[in-house]
Amino acid sequence: METQETQDLLLDIEQETMIVHATVGQRFLNYIIDMVGMYALATVIILAVYWITGAMIVDDSSPGLLVGCIAIFVYYSLLEGITNGRSLGKLVTRTRVIKEDGSTPTISDAMKRSVSRLAPFEVLSAFSGHPWHDKWTRTYVVKTR
Repeated sequence: METQETQDLLLDIEQETMIVHATVGQRFLNYIIDMVGMYALATVIILAVYWITGAMIVDDSSPGLLVGCIAIFVYYSLLEGITNGRSLGKLVTRTRVIKEDGSTPTISDAMKRSVSRLAPFEVLSAFSGHPWHDKWTRTYVVKTR
């Protein structure tokens, strides 16, 4: 007769064997597709501000940088937060974000990942195999079934 502990252990082992990390190619394609999505969002933000205020906010680099940071934060926080760890790129490549324990990230986790992406040179951390926004938030990008 199996105890609850044995059943929990077997479930953990089964989940671990099912998890396959996304490839570097999938991660890179996610990045390219998501950059297009973020540029589209940034363009919408810029046009909305121009339409409301009549001022073009990208004439100076500081407001343009702010719009870029807002676009990154909003894009990833909303998409990964409400779609169970998926962005446009992850939808296309059939990957998603999971927490270290295999659970689905919360909106708070998605927001932390988004803020982590704003660190200088963060994009270069992908060459280490485990980008900072994954490492700092204890998440992984994995293939979906």
